[in-house]
Amino acid sequence: MGAARSPDIGAMPGAAQVLATKAAASMRYADFAIRAWRDDPRYVQVIAHATPAGVMRRPVAVRLGQIRRSDFEMGTDESFERAAEIGRELARILLPEPVHGMLLESIRYAAQRSDVGLRLRLCLDDELIDLPWECLYRADLPGPASAAGFYVADGDLSLVREPASLPFGPAPTERAQRALFVATLFDDGRDRWLTREEHDQLVEATAAIRDRVGFDFVAAGDATALDAALAQRYDIFHYAGHVDAAQAPAALVRVAHYDERLGIQPYCEAAPQPASWARADRLAPLLRAAGVRLAVFNACNSGHWNFMQSLMAQSIPAAIGVQGTVMNDAALAFAAALYRALAVGLSLDEAVSQGRLAVLAIALREPGVHPSKRRLWVSANDWLRFMVYMPSGDAVLFPRPETAANVKARRAARRSRAVAIESVYETIAKLNAAQRADVLSRISRSQVFILGRFDPAHKKTLDALRDALAGHALGYQPMVFDFDKPAERNLTEAVRTYALMSRFVIADISAPRCAPHELMAIVPGSPSIPVVPIIRAGEEPYAMFKDLLAYPWVLPLLTYRDDADLVARLDAAIVGPAEKRLTAVADS
Repeated sequence: MGAARSPDIGAMPGAAQVLATKAAASMRYADFAIRAWRDDPRYVQVIAHATPAGVMRRPVAVRLGQIRRSDFEMGTDESFERAAEIGRELARILLPEPVHGMLLESIRYAAQRSDVGLRLRLCLDDELIDLPWECLYRADLPGPASAAGFYVADGDLSLVREPASLPFGPAPTERAQRALFVATLFDDGRDRWLTREEHDQLVEATAAIRDRVGFDFVAAGDATALDAALAQRYDIFHYAGHVDAAQAPAALVRVAHYDERLGIQPYCEAAPQPASWARADRLAPLLRAAGVRLAVFNACNSGHWNFMQSLMAQSIPAAIGVQGTVMNDAALAFAAALYRALAVGLSLDEAVSQGRLAVLAIALREPGVHPSKRRLWVSANDWLRFMVYMPSGDAVLFPRPETAANVKARRAARRSRAVAIESVYETIAKLNAAQRADVLSRISRSQVFILGRFDPAHKKTLDALRDALAGHALGYQPMVFDFDKPAERNLTEAVRTYALMSRFVIADISAPRCAPHELMAIVPGSPSIPVVPIIRAGEEPYAMFKDLLAYPWVLPLLTYRDDADLVARLDAAIVGPAEKRLTAVADS
């Protein structure tokens, strides 16, 4: 690229460097808090009331008629397509403009920092809270459904329900976490839900950290043992079985009975007088008294609000339930990864992400294969079924002291998580070779958006710039907007969306056609996105261009002689200044 390489370009934190440091850093998660509620039979009001990109003062009204649960259900034999269909509609509801734009800006904010992730914190009314928001799908990704299109596939992005009403977490301790594992067995003596096997495999999966977390097994039908256990102190409550969500308040099944004549749900409570603790409103105060900081319900229907609301009313710091039905193997894989991460002091955000991607990795090994034909019974969408309720403002539920051994353990866990995430992304890319399979935070770290005229006289310059960036040492992924826009966005929205997903923007304003309008859509509200304007020698900027130079993130205009001159000056005049601006923003 010529001898004009900037002398400090090697120190710039490009895409590869930021991605590498994410694995070892001490991660913090910034809240992107969305509130949504119904105040009219025809509309839902949505507002992003606390985000890294600022706040909204007025909600957006989104048209939404009566909600039918059947419109948002995913069967165990359905593919990504069904989940993506649901996710696109949910994104229409929850992420209208300007919420969507603020989310992309916030993802950029997190992606450019080695120690920051982004947490979608949903504060929803009773009508909305049960919807499968974990399926939120990117409107900018057209074509066949891809796992990468789901927001929660992004390893740097977390999704939880409930506002942060508990601001302070516990003090760091080296004490091992005690977990009470409660299992529902059947009245015929069989363990149809394989709960004992789940317990044994969970113990085996966490054997290497036995000094940090231990599980006590109690059968839900053993009233004496369970009453004694609940009178003790536990950090984690783990239930494996089934939740009867049809009644109010919902209740755990204590002893199960199988009757195929019952149809789709052939299970019911067999105990003639179920214990009162099994009701959510009775169990919640018992868990609080026991000191439980995390309640995990590996049970169908356990994520529904008529079960979880009692736990939230008792200020349980975090609870995890299931949306609808989940396969046993998926529940086990999720829980094993979850506890391994939590035990060494990682945040719940990181641990849940690791659990989700562990389940997704299993599903991706044999895409399209029915669960009954797999070695492990995991359906395509099981990774999307885990629902997190977290009123705690501190996501490190079990902090460890800052000893050398603990820091080493956390770094090892994060490196393992990063490797697992990369493996999943590589698998996604292979399965979706025809489309861009990167997730949002990765795109925001590496994409460079190139604007200009597409007529023959100017398009070759944009292509030369794209080719030079594609081979750059910092691992850029250049994007020239010379393809069809997504059906869900008009041209202005599409341009702004792609800009917000980019590390920086290069705009060729030579003989401009659409560039003036595009820059006005991007520049005023995007202070974290450096814009590098360029122009061919002999041409003059359009009259109102000078107004954009008032924004500090619009860099000085670069005049180039020809394509070879532009490529030769790429580092010194484009990449170097853009990266310098990004570094200044990240350090501020």
